[in-house]
Amino acid sequence: MGDCTIYRLRAKLTLAFLAVALVAVGAVALASLRTTGDQFRQYVVHKNAAAQPLLAEALTTYYIAHNGWAGVEAALTAYLQGGQGVGRGTAGRGSRGLGQGTGQGFSQGLTLADATGRVIFDSAGRLTGQRLPEATLAQGTPLTVGETRVGTLLNVQSAEVVLDAPGQAFLDRVRWSLLLAGLAAVALALLLGYAISWRLTAPLRQLTQAASAIASGDLSRRVPVTGRDEVADLGRAFNQMAASLEEGEIQRRNLMADVAHELRTPLAVIQGNLQAILDGIYPLDQAQVAGLYDETRLLARLVDDLRELALAEAGQLRLERERLDLVELARNVTAHFAATAEAAGVALLAPEADGEIVPVMGDADRLGQVLRNLLSNALRHTPAGGQVAVRVERNERWARLIVSDTGAGISAADLPHVFDRFYRGSKSRGRRVGSAGLGLAIARHLVIAHGGEITVESVEGQGATFTVTLPVGPAI
Repeated sequence: MGDCTIYRLRAKLTLAFLAVALVAVGAVALASLRTTGDQFRQYVVHKNAAAQPLLAEALTTYYIAHNGWAGVEAALTAYLQGGQGVGRGTAGRGSRGLGQGTGQGFSQGLTLADATGRVIFDSAGRLTGQRLPEATLAQGTPLTVGETRVGTLLNVQSAEVVLDAPGQAFLDRVRWSLLLAGLAAVALALLLGYAISWRLTAPLRQLTQAASAIASGDLSRRVPVTGRDEVADLGRAFNQMAASLEEGEIQRRNLMADVAHELRTPLAVIQGNLQAILDGIYPLDQAQVAGLYDETRLLARLVDDLRELALAEAGQLRLERERLDLVELARNVTAHFAATAEAAGVALLAPEADGEIVPVMGDADRLGQVLRNLLSNALRHTPAGGQVAVRVERNERWARLIVSDTGAGISAADLPHVFDRFYRGSKSRGRRVGSAGLGLAIARHLVIAHGGEITVESVEGQGATFTVTLPVGPAI
């Protein structure tokens, strides 16, 4: 189906090129043929006009030699046909010859009028015997003997100059050459149109095949991309889309595997303990029930984390935004970890209450959840004698909530994946020691939902610093 579509597109492009070529060549050919004919006829007219003074002098000589215009019709006819010319014939009265002819093809509108304005010769054969008006005679060349006007030579051209045989043959050859050039141009346009359409549709054919492969489940399929034109941009966008789909599929599979792994551990503990109780290996006492209850709490917490992460990634978390003081929020949340830090032997430093208010627009519970996740991770990875500090900074546009510790830090290999689902800084930690690796992923989505960003900087062995950047809200 895809190949048929590409073939149809190629045919349409080729026909489009051919249509454009036909229209362009046809318009040029028509204009050229018309212009060539007009220009050639103008050339004939100018040629006649340039030769007219010489003919006028020859006719005057003829009049003197023959004492009138007797026989001039035959002499001019022979002159126009390339026979005898005017002005070099025998001087005798009876001579009809007018000298060596130079007038072949001279003019098809040559007119000679006598002294009274009556036409005695018209090469077109339409005006002979008619008397021309003075206005028309004034446009001609007067023929005079002494001070006496004996006639008038005019070149009265018709609307469409009739060419002689050589002139018409020349014009026909030009027209035929233009026609052949037009046909050659159309054929060349057809070949170029097919070549260009094939080149344009080749990437589209590859895209179609790759799209069909992806639709069939082969998300690793890509298309080769060369150049920087629109088709190449389409190919790059397609490859990016395919890469995103492949990455999403990998993440989905990893998520399923991680969820199954996280659920398997507490379920296996619960199932094993219950089986031991049923077999009489363990007594059913309060300690065993308390252990089973702890495992159910782990399951419940994992399910809640997964649900919250799913809502955050789908952008469906509800935020109750209000104006709040980020310093006060940080001090309140930090105070809840004071006992935990003291028990772990870690110094916990809260922002100083110096009276400065850092206003932000946000959900106090959600931002408190972000800080709790950061503090929980910092205390978990900071050994006794270490320090965890919380501070707040601001300028005119943003406020920053910074949590730093002096713990083990994060390796360079793990640093890019800190905010990934199910990430744990230490692969040896199980869920019972650390967390399911969802806290930082949830925190990242919560910060993004507030229009901010969260980043981390760390050097392994020297602790880590998490920075939450939020836009500054209106003054409180």
